[in-house]
Amino acid sequence: GTIKLFENDNTSNVTIASPASLGADRTITLPDADVTLVSGTMLAGTVAIANGGTGATTLAAAGLSNTPAWSAKATSDQTGLASGGWTKIQFDTAIFDTDSAYDTTNDKFVVPTGKGGKYFVTASAKINSATSGGTNTLVGSGLRFTVDGANVATNLQFYSTAMFSADGESFTALLSLSAAEYVEVYVYYQDNGGGTGDLTGDSGLDTLFSGFKLIGA
Repeated sequence: GTIKLFENDNTSNVTIASPASLGADRTITLPDADVTLVSGTMLAGTVAIANGGTGATTLAAAGLSNTPAWSAKATSDQTGLASGGWTKIQFDTAIFDTDSAYDTTNDKFVVPTGKGGKYFVTASAKINSATSGGTNTLVGSGLRFTVDGANVATNLQFYSTAMFSADGESFTALLSLSAAEYVEVYVYYQDNGGGTGDLTGDSGLDTLFSGFKLIGA
C-alpha cells in the first residue's frame, strides 16, 4: 500500500510506499518532537544501511568513519642520531587518539581488535646536522615505516655533496594492517663528517606521526 501527502492546493504530493515483499513486520519510529525537514537532511536516528549485508545500523557502526585515527608529536629534541643508520623516532605525546591505540610509552600505533584494514599513515621530521652555525654537513636523510619491526615503506635520499645543515622530511604510505600489528617510524641520518645529528621536537610541530583507517578499502 501507499500513503500520499498532498500539498495544500492538492496539486503535488509525496508518496510513501511499502516494499513489494517484507517477510516480516517492520516499524518506522517517528521523532517524539516536532521536526522540520529541509533539502538534504534526514530524520535523526538509525539509518537503513546494511552492516555485512543484513539489517540496519548507524553510520558509525556501518564503518563509515575514518577511525581509528591518531596524531602524535615529539615534545623535545631527539639527539644522538648515528650517522649512516636508522633511528626510531620518539613521538611521545598523542595530540588526539580516537581509539586509545597509540602507545606513547613505546612510540607506536597498535591496530585495535577488530580494526584491521587499509590505513593512511604520514610522518614528518626536521633533521639537523652535527655541526651548528649553518655549516652544510648533511648528505643523506629519510623516513621509514615499519610493521612489527619489518620495513614496509622507505623514503631515502642522498646528496653528492653536503648541501644542507638541516632537512625537513615528510613521507606518506598506505599500509594493509591486521589487528595487533604495530607501526613505528624510523629516521635515517648521514653526516659528511660522521658526527651524530638530532631531530627538532615540539617547536612548530616539526616532528609528527599521524594516520587513520580508510573507509571501504
